[in-house]
Amino acid sequence: MSRTAIDLSVVFIYLIAITVIGIIVGKKHSKSNEGYFLGDREFSWMLIGFSLFATNISIGFFTGWTGKAMTAGFAAMNPELLGGFMLTVSAIIFIPIYIKTRIFTIPQFLELRYNKTAKLLYGGIEVGRQIFGFPLGMFIASSAILGLFGFEITVSSIMMASFCIACTVGIYTVLGGLTSVVFTDMIQVIIMLLAAVSITAIGLIKVGGMTALHSELGPTHFELLRPASDLEFPWTAIPGQSLHSAFFAFCSIAILQRALGAKTVEDAQKGLLFAGFLKLFGFALFIIPGLVAVQLYTDINPDIAYVTMVRDFLAPGLSGIVLAAMVAALMSSQDSGVNATASLIAMDVYPAFVKNPDPKFALKLGKVVAATIISASILVAPVFLFTEQGIFNLIMKIASFMILPTGLCYIFGRFMPRANSYGAVVTMVIGMCLGVYYIIFSNFFPQYLPFFMRDDYTHFYVVFFGMSVFLSIILVVVSLLTPAPEAEKLAFLIHKGDRQKVKSEKPWYQKFYFWWCVYAFIFAALYVIF
Repeated sequence: MSRTAIDLSVVFIYLIAITVIGIIVGKKHSKSNEGYFLGDREFSWMLIGFSLFATNISIGFFTGWTGKAMTAGFAAMNPELLGGFMLTVSAIIFIPIYIKTRIFTIPQFLELRYNKTAKLLYGGIEVGRQIFGFPLGMFIASSAILGLFGFEITVSSIMMASFCIACTVGIYTVLGGLTSVVFTDMIQVIIMLLAAVSITAIGLIKVGGMTALHSELGPTHFELLRPASDLEFPWTAIPGQSLHSAFFAFCSIAILQRALGAKTVEDAQKGLLFAGFLKLFGFALFIIPGLVAVQLYTDINPDIAYVTMVRDFLAPGLSGIVLAAMVAALMSSQDSGVNATASLIAMDVYPAFVKNPDPKFALKLGKVVAATIISASILVAPVFLFTEQGIFNLIMKIASFMILPTGLCYIFGRFMPRANSYGAVVTMVIGMCLGVYYIIFSNFFPQYLPFFMRDDYTHFYVVFFGMSVFLSIILVVVSLLTPAPEAEKLAFLIHKGDRQKVKSEKPWYQKFYFWWCVYAFIFAALYVIF
């Protein structure tokens, strides 16, 4: 049997197995809206943490992140470090409010704080993000699979590979809901970690270890903060990256939907903190393989470096397992996005336009939306063959600029009592238009962008920070020029904490804030050392 046949057999068996598992575990909770979209609020902190990590670690990390590490070194780890830290901050300042109010979807916070229009605008922005993001995920996964087996990457081959992947993701996501997503995520994280650590270990052996890497590449590849003149990841991009990470941690539907399904506030908080700890594995999963690739492959497209190492390092069958892990990474990020968007349409958009919404119809509508998103992505995925940007930049631009205006509304809504619905709505409309404009033109028609917004002049995270300041001014000014919000729009923000005796009786080493301090120390130490 050929190498290709062996690896394909491994992947095929994996896809069948994970689909069956997803359907079985989700069957019990897929008959009601709370069960389908929130798993009947029965998730433990461990399940939440694994699922959060799996959702965030898409197949783009194995391809785009490794490619970025080849040129930016340790600096490519900044998004993971900052993202993990902001998740732990979200656990403190937002999660208690989300759980206390028992909202079904993250956008419902905007309705409580501002008005229904703000909630629906977020729905429109999120759908727009999925229009960009889900096909991109399909394109990345299809390209990786085709590249691993040496197939030519064309429009037709991309569509065929996307179809095969979509069938698996679609079946268990549509039928099982969030419970299927969360449980399969836990399994897939374990597979991803084992496969990625294997590649890292073999790579280090081949190049002579970390000491040899450091001596060959020099200190610049081992710095988290690079000079402002650096084109790959300058320190001036950190403020923008920090804001992006904050927005994602505070209000991303795909990320936080499983936190709404937590048993308790403490389970939700510990789940986010656990995900922050898991993100520290990014050094071994993506950064070190990128440095190894610099040594072993002097002239290679960074976006296919990881796939090349899988092919060269591992024997037939084992490379199939790693490929299955890469497919798992895709599925873990895509299934969460599909489920979150379906819940948004079913629980937020549909009830807004119907006087007496039918819960059973809402459930059916959510499943139809999930299936439609997956099907449409198969057709759109080949478009990304014609982009001029690398995978890393595509992922980051779509993720950051589409959530920017919403993130600002959450932060100002949480900490600025004077912020009102007028400011929020205007900010979201203008921000959505600016975000779509920048994503499209910077990736496909850069010649039509102002020079100070082009990638060859300004890092996109610097543009992101500047746009954040501009939209913040709009939100504040419009809010101050219009009537102040009513008292009930602010009352639910007051959180006095959980006073249950059971919490105070727990030993110190089981408490959330103890482990948060441990995490914060590790986070700070990494920036001091590197």
